[in-house]
This record gives sequence, C-alpha cells and structure tokens, in this order.
Amino acid sequence: MLVTLLGIVALLIGGLIIISLQNHLDVFRVVILALLFFLLLIGLLIATTILSIMLLWYNNSIPKPLMKIVEFTIPLLYPIMVVVGKGLKIEKNTIRRAYTLINNKLVMATSYNLKGEAILVLTPHCLQKSFCPHKITHKVENCKRCGLCSVDQLIGLKEKYGINFIVVTGGTLARKMIMELRPKAIVAIACERDLVGGLMDVKKVPIIAVINQRPEGPCINTNVDIKEVERAVCHFIKE
Repeated sequence: MLVTLLGIVALLIGGLIIISLQNHLDVFRVVILALLFFLLLIGLLIATTILSIMLLWYNNSIPKPLMKIVEFTIPLLYPIMVVVGKGLKIEKNTIRRAYTLINNKLVMATSYNLKGEAILVLTPHCLQKSFCPHKITHKVENCKRCGLCSVDQLIGLKEKYGINFIVVTGGTLARKMIMELRPKAIVAIACERDLVGGLMDVKKVPIIAVINQRPEGPCINTNVDIKEVERAVCHFIKE
C-alpha cells in the first residue's frame, strides 16, 4: 500500500513537472487541485480511523459508516504500520497484536444473534501436547480427554454451546475447512503472525482472534485462555 501511494504521488509530481514545463497552466492548476484533494482524502481517512479506534478502545459506540471506514482502512494501513514500526524498532508481534486487538474491538462492537452450529472455533495442532499419540487433526473426537492440554476444555465448549471445533495443521487447511463449513462467525486461536494472516485472508466472516500462550516457545505445547475463548463464543451465540 505504501509503495502504491508513493508511486501515485511520484507519477502526479512527474506529470506536474512536465505540464508546467509546457506552460499548460490551466491543466497544471487542475492537477494541483487533484493532488491536494487526494492527499486531503488520505489524511481524512487516517484521522477518521484513528479517532474511531480511540473511541472503540474505550468501549464507546461508533456509527456504522465509521465502522465500515475502519474495516476498509486498517488492512491498507497495516503495511505502513509495519514499516514505521521497523524504523522505530518495534517488534513485529507487537504490531500484529495491536492489529488483532483493533479487529476484536470492531467485532465486539457489533451485535450477533447466531446459533452455536454457525460458529467455528479454529485452533492449530500445536495446542495438543507433542507427546500425545492420538491424532486429532480433522477429528477432535479422537482426543482421550486426559486434561493435559487445552483441547479437552475446548471440546467441553463444543458440547456446551453446540459449536464447531476444528484442529488444523496450517493456514491452507484452515481456509479449506472454512470453505467447507461456511461458518457465520469464527473464533481463531493462533500466534500473532498466523492470526494476522487469517484476518487478511478471510474478509466476509467476523473473526475474534485469540492469541495463544507459548510457555515452551512457538509451535509446541501451546495453551489458550479458555475463558477468553468462551467470552468470544458467547458474543456470537444466540441467547
């Protein structure tokens, strides 16, 4: 996005120079006005987005048109956030975490009225203990429910609310399962990188992103706050 904007600005400036050299003053003025309008529009979008995020952050409601603007603008601004963060030496996961929190605020600001069967809880296979011999990818019913990992408690949520619960090995399988099940809402559990990737890929389904806990490092024997997952499910569920 940043490269695109810079390219547009560079082309406009180049065009202005050529036009000015040819003494086409009327066209020059029109292009100047167009450039100023473009920059003003970008500035207004950014200012509106920042204001809306601040309101959401403090649990204030915002009009639906502003919600749509934020939903449209945030994915476009994310690459810029990454570049700026790199320049300021901010860790990528910090920026990714901020992105997921903003997404969650947007989803939580909208009311839903869904049945449990319309909700999908999606988790990575690293939530299962690495030493467990029972394969639960595709079929969580293979879990013996020993209670040593979070899978047992997530199955408990599945039984309590009638939701779908799937364990996947990666983003490709996750997208495949979403296409097959066609849920109306998703609670996704993963690391910051995978969550942001999923949020970028899946646009038309509301997703609450729950960052996993990694006491032994990434991609092995991870945990999740079950209460946080249940709160997310309850936000979508039909009362």
